[in-house]
Amino acid sequence: MDSRLLDDVLALLEEGNLSRAASRRNITQPAFSRRIQSFEDWVGIPLLERRKNRIALHPALAANELEIRATIQRIEALRARLRDGTTGAGRLVLATQHALAASVMRDTLVALHRSEPGLITRLRTMNREDCVSFFLRGEADLLMIYEARGFPPLPFDDTIGRRTWMRDTLVPVCGGALRHRLTEDGIPKAPFPLIQYPPDSHFGRLIHRNGRDAVLFDHGGRVAIETAFSVAALSLAEAGLGVAWLPHSLCLRQIAAGDLVNLAPSFGQIALDVSVFFSKQSADAQRFLSGI
Repeated sequence: MDSRLLDDVLALLEEGNLSRAASRRNITQPAFSRRIQSFEDWVGIPLLERRKNRIALHPALAANELEIRATIQRIEALRARLRDGTTGAGRLVLATQHALAASVMRDTLVALHRSEPGLITRLRTMNREDCVSFFLRGEADLLMIYEARGFPPLPFDDTIGRRTWMRDTLVPVCGGALRHRLTEDGIPKAPFPLIQYPPDSHFGRLIHRNGRDAVLFDHGGRVAIETAFSVAALSLAEAGLGVAWLPHSLCLRQIAAGDLVNLAPSFGQIALDVSVFFSKQSADAQRFLSGI
């Protein structure tokens, strides 16, 4: 059996929909359906009840989800051990958000490679939800993501360890010509453009839950651009295209240089933790962490 079929089944379990699961696996739905049928042939029983416009999953799939995840992780660990035995170099797969890859990841990797000479690091950057799924499928040794301080942590079971890597804040900033149009209170003159995150994105939900979007609207902010990528929001804010909420670690150099103005004194800020997650069953992951 092609071990990638297990990844297909896990994607189907998580999405509950053939089309969405196929999209996540970057293949067409007909091709994905054929792969699922191959898995059914290998198991020996039908695992999907195919109906018009929807499917029903066999209860055995959900009942064995943890075992499927563990099997994927064991296969990946075996492949890594075999590969490392051939190359003589350690390998680390680290999943993280785009904003962290562009900010704190540099110093993290410097420390890691200093403690592990010859280490080969595979850095996988994606949105927060995909990072978590990637890690839970056993495809990453370490997961580094933002968590909102004061809100419940991710509901991992006790096989997953968590460490707070550093503290950060989400701050509103503006640049370009917009930074020269501030009132005496440090607020852009109304009306002013906003660079907004999609409502269903992690930062978008976080800003809304803290009521910070309403504060900007009340002071004359109007949405001009929407992007899910904080690195893109940084570039757009520097160009003066709007006020954007950014992790302070991502924009501190631009603030120090005067290219961006930190509007937190006027609009507040949101406390963040940079958290690192690892499998307690992975000696390699814990060794990597101990080195940094």
